[in-house]
Amino acid sequence: MVQDVLSLNWDLFEKINEHAGHQTLLDPTMIFAASYLIFLLPVLLLVLWFGLARWSPLIQHNTQTDDARLEGHVTLLVAVIGAVIALGVNIVVGNVLFEPRPFVSHPAIVHKLIPYTADASFPSDHMAISFAIVIVLVVVAAALWRRGVAGGLAVFLALLALLAAVAIGFARVYVGVHYPGDILGGALCGVFGGLIALALRRVLRPILAPVIGLLGRIGLA
Repeated sequence: MVQDVLSLNWDLFEKINEHAGHQTLLDPTMIFAASYLIFLLPVLLLVLWFGLARWSPLIQHNTQTDDARLEGHVTLLVAVIGAVIALGVNIVVGNVLFEPRPFVSHPAIVHKLIPYTADASFPSDHMAISFAIVIVLVVVAAALWRRGVAGGLAVFLALLALLAAVAIGFARVYVGVHYPGDILGGALCGVFGGLIALALRRVLRPILAPVIGLLGRIGLA
């Protein structure tokens, strides 16, 4: 059973990576996605943060709306905590279940398109961070949609974040630094970290609310 899973993991890796290094347009696109697309995710958090600001044209102020705004801001800060938790889980799992990078285990076969350190391949840190942010964005988008507060923007950003995360995962296999199993493992760690952070919202809200209120008074929330 384990051998079958490992074999499938390698077969999928080969099918994705075998074309790397020979595609004029796809190669630079995948290099960009694997290396830099992750920076889009905090930008999406900032866009929604300011979409919920007091001065945002998307907001009609009343007691219910202001409560939804606060909840949204708290949850967006929680996304950062979720990413940190997910990365911590990733580091622990990577040390316990150490797996070499594909280009280390199969240097003559793997097409490696970006320079990378030969640290643990499983699970993917990029996926852990990405999916922690994605799961929080999805939850806050659903809540804002139900309450009619910047719901359209929130749903759009959540979907964009999900697409970006999937693209990052595929690209990191394509450029030869991860197996598909690493991507799945990192995504699961990210979802776990995001859910743990979301579970802490009620505890964190009384701490974060004054900070958000202060930022609101100076036009930053």
